[in-house]
Amino acid sequence: MAAKLAQQHVEIGLVSNGIDRPTRFYRDLMGFPVAGSIEIPNVGTITRFQAGDSIIRVLVPVEPAADPAGQGGFQAVVGIRYLALRIANLSEMVDRIATAGFAVPVPVRALRPGVRVALVEDGDGNTIELMEESAA
Repeated sequence: MAAKLAQQHVEIGLVSNGIDRPTRFYRDLMGFPVAGSIEIPNVGTITRFQAGDSIIRVLVPVEPAADPAGQGGFQAVVGIRYLALRIANLSEMVDRIATAGFAVPVPVRALRPGVRVALVEDGDGNTIELMEESAA
């Protein structure tokens, strides 16, 4: 039996030791409005960013979280390692992100005919794949 989804979108959860960098990246640069915050006693505060029909949740825990042990790019460690977003203004967004001082490990490049991609990182080192498809 398949899961019976109560909502037709995905909510992604990230953990950060502060809300300033995620807000600067997801709201100020990416343009995802804050969809609310909630404090969970003895756990932390979750801030929600509206990304189209989906939500990016950022939990700032009461006790600081450890930095990830593995380095070497998003493909180097098993687990949820990157978010993929299809956008229509790839070059503009990558330029804005780089100018704001965020990492761009893979600049804009052709992935296959009609598809360009770049990998950027938010302030906590989470990899965000930005993909743009041109009209055929």
